[in-house]
Amino acid sequence: MNIEKVKSNVCLIKACSRSTHKESKYCIFHAKPEEKNEKKFKQALKKYVNKVKKEDDDYDFKKFIFVGNINFKKDFNVTLFKKANFNSTIFKGISNFEGIVFEENAFFRNAIFENAAFLSTTFKGNANFRSAIFYYANFKNSTFRSNANFRNVTFGTVYFRSTKFNKFVSFRSTTFNKYANFKNAIFRGIVTFLYATLVPGKKLNIKAEGTGIIVFEQTNLENVFLDLNLDKGVLIDFTNVLLKNTKINKDQIEKHILQEDRKKFFRAKEIYLLLKNNFHSIGKYDDESWAFKKEKDMERKSNCHFKTLHKWLWSCFLNGIFGYGEQPGKVIISAISIILIFTFLFMISGISDTSIGGFTSNNFIDCVYFSVITFTTLGYGDFRPLEGCGRVFAGTEAFIGALMMALFIYTFARRTGGR
Repeated sequence: MNIEKVKSNVCLIKACSRSTHKESKYCIFHAKPEEKNEKKFKQALKKYVNKVKKEDDDYDFKKFIFVGNINFKKDFNVTLFKKANFNSTIFKGISNFEGIVFEENAFFRNAIFENAAFLSTTFKGNANFRSAIFYYANFKNSTFRSNANFRNVTFGTVYFRSTKFNKFVSFRSTTFNKYANFKNAIFRGIVTFLYATLVPGKKLNIKAEGTGIIVFEQTNLENVFLDLNLDKGVLIDFTNVLLKNTKINKDQIEKHILQEDRKKFFRAKEIYLLLKNNFHSIGKYDDESWAFKKEKDMERKSNCHFKTLHKWLWSCFLNGIFGYGEQPGKVIISAISIILIFTFLFMISGISDTSIGGFTSNNFIDCVYFSVITFTTLGYGDFRPLEGCGRVFAGTEAFIGALMMALFIYTFARRTGGR
């Protein structure tokens, strides 16, 4: 009977041997908020913290339910956690970890925070917040020296302003419901937003240094302001991203596309197609033109094989002549080149003055003049090609000139208002 009585007075939480609190079936740390007094809870918590510090043991707050505002540094004189376990912990109030150093791994899996303050906090070991819920969180000026796991986390309002992530950080399947501020946040390793959903209409500021990778694969970036400040070696993965009305600056992502850097040109083509459609949706037509040109470049490079050599050659030709319809300047350069080529051909074959007592000329100025009026199909009649090759040259140039002028009109109209 005595043994049964002892067991009935032990907290029902597994691995917790503490006595139950009053009428609760749990100890004062695991009891529900309505079952315990805030003042007595903090007194018990202070005793536990002092005991851990005295014995130099690990902190085990697993499944604790904190009531009231908790300031570990001010209330309990804690400035350093070695190994800390906050898995499945519930904080009913402000949980203040400001200025605290987590010496080893920190576990916050499935924790629930009403108001979490991690300002200027340092995580030297891995920080695991997987599946945690933050109604409000502030990680401003914090430093994650090792890996940070925010996978499946749900954020209400969160600030990562000026936060430093030195290694891998995962926001996979993370949901940002209200407001997310990453202004001046620094990523020095790999950061993944795979399957993440970001706050519509808000700005996502990311500063990445070193040679990291930012993975937005299958992320919902609809109606998001994406402000990127990237070092030369930082790459971005936009695979299957939902981009619509997403504010992106072309200059910030140029030369940072992962697939192009890794020479996966077919996949890079799909990325630039997504970017092209997005730039069109926000009316940035110059950036849309750039993305279209890059899309066609990736298509050309992906066809650089023996079996598709004809496609590669044709693509090279279209790019060289008019930049796939995006560069009117190339049409002008091509036209000038063609005129000069035929000028030298007419110098070789000769042209004839049509006036009485006409003469044959191989003069450069005369041949340039004749080449121009032939290219533009003006045909003033003061010069004519000589029989034989001259006539072939003239007919060919006139045909090419008509095509080039049509290409110029098409390209110019496309770039100035034909979208």
